[in-house]
Amino acid sequence: MNMKTKWLVGVLLIFAIINLSACGGSSKWVGTYGGTSTSGSKIEITIDKNGAAIYNEGGTEYEGEWTENENSIDLNFDGQVSNKSEPLIVTLSSDEQSITVESMNSSWNPDLYQRR
Repeated sequence: MNMKTKWLVGVLLIFAIINLSACGGSSKWVGTYGGTSTSGSKIEITIDKNGAAIYNEGGTEYEGEWTENENSIDLNFDGQVSNKSEPLIVTLSSDEQSITVESMNSSWNPDLYQRR
């Protein structure tokens, strides 16, 4: 290889590494979280890396999607979980082992779920 080709390959590798590193930010959200809601229901929320989400309430599953904000994600299940409170707003604890699920609707009580 001549010097220009080596230089070009090096620049392309650095560019690829930077791009792959930037994509990793969303991975902190991916996982399954569960616990008991403030209403007493057993809840499990699965957040997938492809933007899909599943809300399991006592064995009934609702499929939806999530989008990332600066410090939170929004869960949207097309009103299946709560037509008044969606999108649900999810924040991650500093140790990334639990999430808090809230809503802009004041009738929704914040719920805390642990990573499984």
